[in-house]
Amino acid sequence: MFERYRSADLTSGSLIKPILWLAVPTVAGNLLQSAFNIADMYFVSRLGTAAIAAVSVANLTIWLVWTAIVGVAIGSQALVTRFHGARDEASLRRAMTTTLATAAAAAFLMAVGGPLAGRPLLRLLGAEADVVDLAYGYITIFFFGGFAFVFMVMINAMLRGLGDSVTPTVIVAGAVTLNILLDPVFIFGLGPAPALGVRGAALATVLAYAVGLAAAAAVFTRRHLPWRALVPANLSGRMAGQILTIGVPASAQMLIRAAAAMVLVGFVALAGTAAIAAYGVGGQLTGLILMPGFALAMSAAILVGQNLGAGKQERAERTAMASVGIYAAVAALMIVALLAFAPRWVAIFDDTPRVVELGALYIYICAPAFIFVPLGMVLSRSMSGAGVSVPPLVVTAVVLLGVRIPLAYVFTKVLGMGVAGVYWAVTIPTVLEGSIMYAVFRTGIWKHRKL
Repeated sequence: MFERYRSADLTSGSLIKPILWLAVPTVAGNLLQSAFNIADMYFVSRLGTAAIAAVSVANLTIWLVWTAIVGVAIGSQALVTRFHGARDEASLRRAMTTTLATAAAAAFLMAVGGPLAGRPLLRLLGAEADVVDLAYGYITIFFFGGFAFVFMVMINAMLRGLGDSVTPTVIVAGAVTLNILLDPVFIFGLGPAPALGVRGAALATVLAYAVGLAAAAAVFTRRHLPWRALVPANLSGRMAGQILTIGVPASAQMLIRAAAAMVLVGFVALAGTAAIAAYGVGGQLTGLILMPGFALAMSAAILVGQNLGAGKQERAERTAMASVGIYAAVAALMIVALLAFAPRWVAIFDDTPRVVELGALYIYICAPAFIFVPLGMVLSRSMSGAGVSVPPLVVTAVVLLGVRIPLAYVFTKVLGMGVAGVYWAVTIPTVLEGSIMYAVFRTGIWKHRKL
C-alpha cells in the first residue's frame, strides 16, 4: 500500500486523486500531532492546578518556536517539490542537504536561546512564580532535546514534498504511542524511573520524538538521501537563503494570526466570563472546519510545487482550485451541521444558559463566513508552495491588523454592540481575506517564481 503513495505520478492524470492521496493521511497526522500535548496534559493534570498551568504556558512558549520551525519547513518544501517535479536530482539533493544543515542551525539556536530566554518569556506571559519554575523545567528539557523535534519535522516535511504523506503519519503515530506509554513512567516514577513530575512529561516527549526521528531518518536516507550524500559539496548558501526568504514570511503570517486572535480575546473579556467561555467554545467548534483545510492546503502546496517544477503551470493552478473546491464542499457540510444544532453543540461543553446563548450566536454569525476560508487558506499555502510567501503575508497583515482589530474596536467601543461586535469583526475580515487572496492568486504572479 505504501509503495503506491511513494511511486504515484502527481503531475499527470487525475487532479483529485493526488490531492486525496496526500490530504487524507495528513489529516490523520495532524490529529495525531495534537495528541502529544493532549497526552502530556492528561497525565500532568494528576499533579494539580499549578502543573496544568505550567504545561499550558510552556506549550505557548514552544508554539512560538514551532511557528519558526514550520516556516523553515515550508521554505524547504517549496524547493523540494519544485526540484522533484523537475526531476532535477542534483538540485534536489542540494536542497535536502541544505535543509538538514538549516535544521541543525535551528536546533542549536533553540538549545542555547530557549533556556536563556525561557524565564523572561514565561514571566511576560503572566505566569506566577511557582508556575514559572515548573514550566521552565519543562521547556529546558524540551529545548535541549529539541534537535529530535526539529529534524523530525523537517524530514517529514521533505517526505511529504516528495509525495509521501503516509510514512510521516505512521512515524507520528508511533511517536505519539510511545509518548503515551512513557508519560506515566517519567511523571509518576514507575518502575526504576525517577518521578520527575512536569519535567517527566517533557522527557517523555523528547524521547518519543527521538525515536520518531530515528525512524524518519532511516526511511529518508534509504529512499532519498544516502548518508554518503551528506557532504559539504551538497550545501548551498543560495538555497539556504531561499528557504528563509520563503519561510520567514510564512512564519510571520502565522504569528500575525495568533496576535490578532489574542487581541480579540481582550475585547471579548469586556463582556465577562460567560462571554469568554462562549467565545472559546464557539472558536473550538468552528475550528473543526479548519482541520481538513490544513491538510488540503498542504497538499495543494506540494502539488503546485511539483507541477511548476514539471513546467505545468496551468495544471498547478487547476490543482489549487480543485483543492479549494474539495475543501469548500467539506466546509459547507460542517457549517450546515453547526448551524442546525448550534445550541446543542455549545451545551456539550458548557450548558450554562448564558454561555449557550452567546456560543450559539457566535456560530450563527461566524460559521457562514468559513465558506471563504478555503480561498484564504488553500490559495495562500499554494502560493507559498510556489515560493511566493510575501503577498499572502501582506494580505493577512492588512486584513487582520488593519481591518479586524479596528472593526472590533468600533463595533464594541463606539457602536456598543458588545460581544456580537467581536463576532462580526471575525466574520467580515474572513470574507475579505478569502476574496483578496483569490484575487492575488488569479494574477498568476506565483507562476513565474524561479527557484
